[in-house]
Amino acid sequence: MWIEKYRPKRLNEIVGHDAVVRQIQGFVKKNTTPNLVLWGPKGTGKTSIVYALAKELYGEFYDENLMHVETADFVDQGKKWLKENKRLKFFYNEQKSGLVNFKAMIREYSALSPINTPFKLLFFSNADLLPRNAQQALRRIIEESNRTCRFIFATTKPAGIIPAIRSRCLNLHFRSLDKSGALDLLTRRIADAEKVTVTDSGLKTIKDYARGNAVVAITILEAAAVSVSPASSAIDEQIVEEVAENAFFRRAKAEKLIDLTFAARYTDIRALLEFLIEEERISGKELLVELHEALRKRMKTRSNILTSTFAQLVVYEGEADLKICSSLNTMIPLEEMLVKSIREISSSG
Repeated sequence: MWIEKYRPKRLNEIVGHDAVVRQIQGFVKKNTTPNLVLWGPKGTGKTSIVYALAKELYGEFYDENLMHVETADFVDQGKKWLKENKRLKFFYNEQKSGLVNFKAMIREYSALSPINTPFKLLFFSNADLLPRNAQQALRRIIEESNRTCRFIFATTKPAGIIPAIRSRCLNLHFRSLDKSGALDLLTRRIADAEKVTVTDSGLKTIKDYARGNAVVAITILEAAAVSVSPASSAIDEQIVEEVAENAFFRRAKAEKLIDLTFAARYTDIRALLEFLIEEERISGKELLVELHEALRKRMKTRSNILTSTFAQLVVYEGEADLKICSSLNTMIPLEEMLVKSIREISSSG
């Protein structure tokens, strides 16, 4: 896959984050690094920079001295994940709960001496998913194992990481790649390397779907390159749209829900919500994120929407988000939100 093929191997290959790269290169020169919190949108290079840092610190021993904990896997699988993890399984105790095991296993692992280096790296991606009591335990482990281990936390939601951890780490912000122009550069660079031609309209459409996420952009580019016919020879807007239609089913349906809302089609809204939540098993939270992006997109393309109307619709989104957290049926707050939105749009005229 192109995502792994073109993942940066060195720090100087990372685009769009010059200030962050210079700072981390300074740590490498001194053969050290502080504990880190890397925060910013998805697909901006947080994981890539950790692996590049490890390769520059440890060379051929980077894999032995970097342990990547995908927090979502631990949260979803619990004891099963701990039991099967090749580095932690030696500390596993079947008689203990998943959380107690997690704390004990991380403490034992982080205290072990690393291979041919003063310290190793323990990297938590999606760190905001860690339960707060697990984070509290990590705070103490960070202090206890400072001589043998450095901790790196990556997240899209820095507020989800407790202040006690954030205050013990250097916090580095990763901006969306489309704001710096880095996404254009990266997409063009990969297209040139693969000898693929991308039109300006094709590139713009890839950017629209990617929303600053390099993983999404590269995935679309690879799929479009496979789909392009010899006759067309170039990836244009139409080809990208065809490729993305199925891959971005959820996004397309959210945009349709917004269109139905502006058209005040109550019955169709309810039918589509039922289909997405009950048949497609899309969670209320996931759908709300897509609805927000669809609303923002409509706001940018339709100048007749009043700013005050848009602001009120966002307020309704916030109310729905809060209600979803405690609702047994997530369809109810979403439907309520869209009905309120219809009334607001109608009253604004």
